[in-house]
Amino acid sequence: MKLKHYGETMTEQTIIELVNPETNILAFKLITLNDDSYFKSLESYNCYKVILIRRGKGKIAFDNVMYEFSDNCLIRFPIYQPFRIEADGPVDGILLQFHPDFFWNHKYDMEITSKQVLFTGIGEKPSIKITKAEMGQLLLPLDNLISELHNDDLGRYDITVSWVKIFMVYASRMKLKKGVVYAEALSTVYYTFRKLTNAIEQHFHRKHRPADYAKLLNITVKTLNRAAKHQLGKTVSDMISDRIITQAKHELYLSDKPIKQIAFELGFHDISYFSRFFKVRMDMSPESYRKSVREDTE
Repeated sequence: MKLKHYGETMTEQTIIELVNPETNILAFKLITLNDDSYFKSLESYNCYKVILIRRGKGKIAFDNVMYEFSDNCLIRFPIYQPFRIEADGPVDGILLQFHPDFFWNHKYDMEITSKQVLFTGIGEKPSIKITKAEMGQLLLPLDNLISELHNDDLGRYDITVSWVKIFMVYASRMKLKKGVVYAEALSTVYYTFRKLTNAIEQHFHRKHRPADYAKLLNITVKTLNRAAKHQLGKTVSDMISDRIITQAKHELYLSDKPIKQIAFELGFHDISYFSRFFKVRMDMSPESYRKSVREDTE
């Protein structure tokens, strides 16, 4: 990972980026907010998002339903969830953006729990009202993160990532403490898509066919494809393949596992079939990919 930062403290515009050199995709990003300009249009993002609103109020557009937010609020959105934020005046807040690479590259004991607690619930309201003291607890690791960037001591990067993890654990504890607050009636398409996304995340190592997920969710392949097309413009097969390829790239880049072992762990019992599957989507073999990404980081 490469680390970039702009700004000095939380009181001025600050942007912090952790960039994956393998994909040149942001693994983590922090931006201080003073208005709603980042979220004026309804968009779907290929990342998980957490927004802390210290001061400000307005509305969140979430699957054709509007929700209000105000001071001391934690807002979170799962991957691919379209949303829009409309503020009634200035906002004092912080945006944290987590690409899936962050979770895969920085495994820790609370990783699975944190992601499930904050992002995988279906039908929950996106915002959580927290106390001023709880907001202070969430801001503490973020302030320490920025302070750590101002020195060149040994382990600077590792400590920075650790503060991000601490933030995730604190946020997860607060979410569990508050319990589930269900949203207003959401569209059937959205429910279907969230179920599909969660199922693929849980079973992609072994279930590779759309029919597998149709059976698992008791929903027809046609309905699943309709939901995937509506949210992403992709088919269910595309979603499954993308998730497998992303994990394969992760293992090839970060581990020294034999390719045969990686193929087996991803549900391929024939290494030649895995190699063809990979090459069709990446225009190179797994061996060539591993060599190229490691040469790029030397």
